[in-house]
Amino acid sequence: MINKILKWTSIIIGSLIIFLLIFYTYVYFNTESRINKIYDIQVQNLNIPTDSLSLAKGKHLAEIRACTGCHGTDFSGGQAFADDQSPIGILYSSNITKGKGGINYTDADWIKALRHGLGKDNRSLWFMPSHEIYQISNQDMASLISYVKTRPPVDKENHNKSIKPLGRILTFFNEFPLLPAEKIDHNAVPVDAVTVSVTPEYGKYLAITCTGCHSENFKGAEAHGPGEPPIPDISSTGSLGKWTSDGFVTTLQTGKRPDGKPLNPAMPWKAFNYTHEELNAIYTYLHGLP
Repeated sequence: MINKILKWTSIIIGSLIIFLLIFYTYVYFNTESRINKIYDIQVQNLNIPTDSLSLAKGKHLAEIRACTGCHGTDFSGGQAFADDQSPIGILYSSNITKGKGGINYTDADWIKALRHGLGKDNRSLWFMPSHEIYQISNQDMASLISYVKTRPPVDKENHNKSIKPLGRILTFFNEFPLLPAEKIDHNAVPVDAVTVSVTPEYGKYLAITCTGCHSENFKGAEAHGPGEPPIPDISSTGSLGKWTSDGFVTTLQTGKRPDGKPLNPAMPWKAFNYTHEELNAIYTYLHGLP
C-alpha cells in the first residue's frame, strides 16, 4: 500500500514538474518574442526649440514628469529598480547624457523613446514609463526634449540589464511594466498645447505621472518591497478625500500630511517641483474621482 502511494506521489510530482517546465518554456519564448518585437511606427516631426524660455519649461517638465526622479538631476542614471538580489532581474535607470556610458540620440530618437517607448532599434525600452509621458502636448514634448538633450555629458557606465524567471512570469501576466511600448497607442495624435488652469482636465493631464505607483485608478497598490507600507489610495475614497486643497498642497511641498505625520519615505515628493496652480489642479481632479 505504501509503495503504491509513493508511486502515485512520484507520478504526480513528476507530472507537475514537467507541466511547470513546459509552462515556463512557453513563458520564456513568449516574453522573448515581445522583448525582441520590432515596431513599425511613424515618428512624429517636432521642431525642438533652443530658447531660454523653452529650456526653463523643459526643466520644470523634467521635474514634474519624474525624469529627474529616476535619472537624477544630472541625468546620469544609476538608480536601481531591481538589482542582483532581486528575484525580478537587474534594472537600473540609464545614463541619458552624451557622456561615456550614456546615449547619443537624435531628435527623432528622443521622440521615439518618449512618444513610443522604443529604442533606436525600434524595440521596446525596458521599464521606461513612456506610457505615462507619450500623450503630453507637442509644445510640452518639444520643451522637454530641448532641455534633456542639452544636459552636460556625465561619464557613468550603464549596468547590464537582465530579466529573471519571476520577472518573465510577471511580464507574461502583465503584472510588471517591463515593456512600455505595449501600453502605448502608437497611432495617437497629441494635442499641440494644453491650457494651464485649476481644472480637473488639467489635473488629469498632470496626474498621469502618479499612476506608475498609485495604479491607473489611483486606488493604491501593493507595497514596492518587503517591509514597506502599501501604496495609498489617493482618490476621494482615500485619505485625500478628507484633505483640503491647502492641505494637499502643503503635503506635497513639505512631505508632511495634514495630521502632521510624514509621508511614506518611498514617496518621492522632493523630486516633484509642482507649482501651487499645478497642485491645486491635481487635487481638483483626484478629489473628484469616485
